[in-house]
Amino acid sequence: MRSSQKSFYLSPSPSSEVKLFHTLFTPDEVPVKATLLIIHGMQEHSGRYTEIAGYFADRGFAVLTYDHLGHGKSVKDKKDIGFFQLDQPDEKLISDAEVMGDYLIQQYPDVPHFVLGHSMGSFVTRCLLQRASGKLNGAIITGTGGPLAGISLINGYLSLANKIAPHYLTYLNTLFNTVNNKPFKKDKDFSDTSWLSINPANRKAFTEDELCGIPFTNNAFYTLFSVYKKATAINWAASIPKSFPLLFVSGQSDPIGDFSKGVIQTVDYLKQDGFKDINIKIYPEMRHEILNEEIRKDVFNDIFQWIAKHL
Repeated sequence: MRSSQKSFYLSPSPSSEVKLFHTLFTPDEVPVKATLLIIHGMQEHSGRYTEIAGYFADRGFAVLTYDHLGHGKSVKDKKDIGFFQLDQPDEKLISDAEVMGDYLIQQYPDVPHFVLGHSMGSFVTRCLLQRASGKLNGAIITGTGGPLAGISLINGYLSLANKIAPHYLTYLNTLFNTVNNKPFKKDKDFSDTSWLSINPANRKAFTEDELCGIPFTNNAFYTLFSVYKKATAINWAASIPKSFPLLFVSGQSDPIGDFSKGVIQTVDYLKQDGFKDINIKIYPEMRHEILNEEIRKDVFNDIFQWIAKHL
C-alpha cells in the first residue's frame, strides 16, 4: 500500500504567536481505518518519526506528527530552541498535544483514535490522558519512567531558576547525559549518546542532526520536570477510565525507565488500581530509543498488532 505526507503549520490558538510544524501521513488507496498522533521527546523533532509514521500510513492509518514549542521547525528564532514559554509552559505543552489530537479527530471523526508518546512525549501523553482519554481509544507509552525520588525538590529549584534566568543553558544538560550514560561507560564505542540506543547508526544520525541534542534552558527543564511530576504522581491515572487500553513499550536497558523497573512498577500500580486492559512489552538489551533500534520493525509490528486488537 502507498501513502502520502503533507506538512503544514498550525496555530494552537487564535492568540498564539507561534505556529506548530506538523506532518500528516495518509494512505493513498484505502479508507482510513484509524488515526495515530505521535508525540516526540526532548531535544529532538518529529522528523525522526517519519519511518514509523509511514509504516502505519501504509497500513491504513492517518498519522500526525508535530514539533513541540522550542523544537524542530516550530522554532522561528534560533534563540528559542530549547525554550518553551514563560507562562505555564507545562500546561502549554499538554494543551498543544490536545489541539493536535483534536485536529486529527476532526479530519477523521468516524474512526478510532490512538496516541503514541515517546520519552518526554510519553509524560505529555500521560498528562493528555488525564483530560482527554474520552476522545481516544488507546495509548502507546514508549521510553517512559516511574516516580523520581526528590522530584518536588528538583522542580522547586527549577521553578526559581526559570523565574531568574529562563533562557540560561543550565548545567543540568551535562548532568542529565552523565547520569544516563554512566551504565554504559564500558561500551567499546561509548559516546555521549550511548544511552539513547544500542544501534550505532541511530546514535550517529542523532549527533549529525542539527535539530537534535540542542541544550535545554532552565525554562525547558522546568517544563520537563513539571510534566514528569504530573505524569508520575501516585494518582496520575485517577481520571482515566479503568477500561482504557494502554500499551507500555520499553528497552530493558533504558535508563529513563530505570532499566525497565520503573516501567514495570508503573504498570503494576495501574493493575492494582483496577485497570483491565494494560499490556507491557520489554525488549531485552535495547535502550531508550526503542523506535530507532535495529529491531524497530519488530517493535512497529508489535504496536500495530496491539492496536489492531482495539480497532
